[in-house]
Amino acid sequence: MDARAGWLGRAKRQLYADLRDDPYLRYILLAALVLAGFWFWHRVPSFATWDEYDRVLDALVTYGSVIADPSFEGLRRGVTWSREPFGATLWVYLLAVLPVVLVAAVTGQLDAITAIGTPSRAYGYYEVWAATPRWIWTWSLVFVRLTNVIFAVVTVYLVYRLGARLKGRATGRLAAVLLTVTFGFLKLAKEGGEDIPAMMCFVAALYFLVGYLQTGERRQFYAGSAVGGLAIAFKLTLGLVVPVIALAFLLRARGEDGPLRRALWQPRLLVGGAALGAVVILVGFPSSLVGDFDALFARWFGKTNRLENAIGPTAPTWWWFLRTYASGFGWPLLIAAMGALVASIAHLVRLAPSRATLRERVPGFDERAMLVASLVLYLLFFSRWHDWRVHHISPTFPLVAVLLADTLDRLRTNRQTVGRAVMAVVVVSSAIYAGVGAGMYASMPRDEATEWLNENAEEDATMEVYYHAFFENAIPHGMDLNTPLEPDGSPERDPCPEYIQVGDKELLYLQDIPDSQRSTYVNFAPGPRAEYIRALLEGEYNYEIVAEFGERPPNFVPHRPEPGSLRDLVPLGINPHSDQYGDEQELASDQYVAILRLEGECVESRPVHW
Repeated sequence: MDARAGWLGRAKRQLYADLRDDPYLRYILLAALVLAGFWFWHRVPSFATWDEYDRVLDALVTYGSVIADPSFEGLRRGVTWSREPFGATLWVYLLAVLPVVLVAAVTGQLDAITAIGTPSRAYGYYEVWAATPRWIWTWSLVFVRLTNVIFAVVTVYLVYRLGARLKGRATGRLAAVLLTVTFGFLKLAKEGGEDIPAMMCFVAALYFLVGYLQTGERRQFYAGSAVGGLAIAFKLTLGLVVPVIALAFLLRARGEDGPLRRALWQPRLLVGGAALGAVVILVGFPSSLVGDFDALFARWFGKTNRLENAIGPTAPTWWWFLRTYASGFGWPLLIAAMGALVASIAHLVRLAPSRATLRERVPGFDERAMLVASLVLYLLFFSRWHDWRVHHISPTFPLVAVLLADTLDRLRTNRQTVGRAVMAVVVVSSAIYAGVGAGMYASMPRDEATEWLNENAEEDATMEVYYHAFFENAIPHGMDLNTPLEPDGSPERDPCPEYIQVGDKELLYLQDIPDSQRSTYVNFAPGPRAEYIRALLEGEYNYEIVAEFGERPPNFVPHRPEPGSLRDLVPLGINPHSDQYGDEQELASDQYVAILRLEGECVESRPVHW
C-alpha cells in the first residue's frame, strides 16, 4: 500500500508541477478531451465495432452470472463465457458498468442483468440486445466510452512526459499536440475496446524505460516491466514491449563502468523485471484467476494463423501501410512521419559512438535508439501480416508523435524559419483533418437513419435487414425485424415486411471485381446476392426507396481503392471518414443507408439469398 501510495503521490506531484510550469499543457489536455469526447455517444444504444460489443457484453455476462449464482462456479462461468479471454479490458469494464448494475439493483431490475445469461452469438448477439432494456445498453456504453476518453487524455499527458524526459518541455508539448491531432487516435477514443488503455500502458512503459536509460535506477526498470506487462494483458500485440525492455537493458549495460560481462550479468534485475511483468500479465487475465488455463494458452499461443488471416483484399505490403496510415494520419502527418523516421535514423548514425568509444555514453543516443527500434520493430511485425487496420497499428501512434516532435525541434533549432514553417503546416493540416473527422460524428448516416425510423416507422412495423450483425445496420431498439436468423419459409419471418434496409455492405456485392479483391464478409454467394440487391433497388419486388442517408454511390456501386493502386489511395488521406475493412469502426463513407418501403402487392416468392 505504501509503495502504491508513493507512486501515486509522485505522479500527482509531477502533474501539478507540469501544469504549473507549462501554461500550455492544460490547453493541450483540454483539446484532447474535447476532440476525443466530441459526440462519443454515436450509435448508442447500438455498438460501433464488434470489439466494443464483445467487451461490454463480457462484463455484463459476468455480473449476470455472479448475481444468478453467487459462488466461485458462477464467477468462473461468467468469466469464461467470453468468445476469447480478452484480458485486462474485462477488469476495466467491470468497473465501468458497475453503476449500471447498481442502479438495476436499486430499482429492482437485476433480473434484466441475469436474463442476459450466456447469449447466442448469432447475428451479433442480436437476441440478447433486443431483449435487454435499452437503458442498460445506453448507460453501459456511455460509461465505457467515457472511460476510454479519460484514458486517451492520460495517454496524451504521458506522451508529453515522454517527450519532456527525452529532450524538454517544448518537445513534450509538440508530441502531445501531434498525438491529439492524430485522427486514428481520436477515432479509437470514441469506442470501447483495449486499444487506448493498451496504448496508455505502452507509453508509460516507454517513459519508465527512458528514465532507466538516463539514470540507471532499478525501480524505473521494474516499473517499465510491470506496466509493459499490463500493456500485454490489454493487447497481445504489445508483446513487442518485451524486446524493447531487453534493448533498454542492453543499451544501459553498454555504458556502465567496468567489464561488459559484469554489466550484463544482473540476474536479480532481469529475473525480477521478467517475474514482475509475468505476474501482471497473469493477473491481468481474469481467466487465469478462475483456472481457465486452456483458453488462456490458446489465446496466447494459438494465433498462428494471424499472419495469413485475410480480412481485406490481397495487396502489396506497402499498399496496406499507406492505406492504414493515410486514413489514420492524413497525408501531411504521414509524410512528415516518414521523414522523421529517416531523419531520426540519420541522427542516430551521427550520434553513434565509434568502435573505440563504444562503451562511452552519448547524451540522447540510447533513448532515441530505443524509440526508433520500437517503431521499426512494429513496422517489421505488421509487414508480415496479410492485411491490417488502423486499430492494429495504434501502438505506433505515440512513437511517431515523439520522434516527429524531436525531429521538428531539431529542425527548428538548426534552421529556425524552415522548422517553424514545417511545424505549422504539419500541426495545422493535421488539426483540420482530425477536427473535420471528429466533427463528422455529429451527422453519421446510421444515426440519422435510426432517428428517421423512430419518428416515421409505424409502431408495429417490421423491417428486414441483412449484413453480418445487427449493429452494422440502422436499427431502433425494440423494432420488429426480419433477420438472417429466420431463413426463408420460417414461421417467424414476415414474408412482406413494411421496410427493407439496404446499406453499404449489401451494395458491395454489386461490385464487378475479382473474388481476390473482395473482403472476407462480402465473398459468400456474390452472384445471387448481387442479382437480388439490384432487383430490389429497381423495384422488382414492389419496394421503393423512401429515405436515404449518406452519399449514394454512383449506380449504387461503392468504390473501394483498387489493391495495389497508389492513385486510389489519395482520397483516403484527405477525407478522414474513408472506407474501412473488417473489425474497424465504420465511418461515414461506409454508412450509406437506403430505407425501402413496400408500395404494392407483396411478392412472397422474393428470393432473399441471406
